[in-house]
Amino acid sequence: MMALRKFADKWCDPSSLPQVVIEDELNSIEKDFAIALPRDYRDQVLAVGLPSPTLALLSAIVDNEVDMNDLSRLNAPAEIKQETLDWRDAGLPANLLVIGADCSGNKFCFDLGDLTPASDQEAAVYLWDHDFLETRRIAPSFSAWMNGFFGAWSEAVTYADF
Repeated sequence: MMALRKFADKWCDPSSLPQVVIEDELNSIEKDFAIALPRDYRDQVLAVGLPSPTLALLSAIVDNEVDMNDLSRLNAPAEIKQETLDWRDAGLPANLLVIGADCSGNKFCFDLGDLTPASDQEAAVYLWDHDFLETRRIAPSFSAWMNGFFGAWSEAVTYADF
């Protein structure tokens, strides 16, 4: 099962369908930034869409004292471009492409240097902390990042909890 599908099934209310992503919109991002989005990211958002997790995810992370940031939302392609450009004025490094955010407004990103056509299979995911203007690598790929939202701490929790 795709990691993003598993994430949506676990953390999202099934009555709130994921936002559909159209391939032409992803192609536009690639053209605008002269990049190739990671294949694992592209395939999953096209197949699943952009899920909206409930507060159960954040609550489970906080209640279990898990050392990770929640995922509040994944950006639609138009938001990827707009947030990337807008947040550069607030200190976002020019090499980052914003793909989502946590509940505190920190940004999940890909490094543009990793998004060359020759390396379109996978790319690391980074967290940019807008309070401290720091960037850290949080996963070796989009799929690994999504799979990080599962573990013993999450086994007894569902989207409807909290």
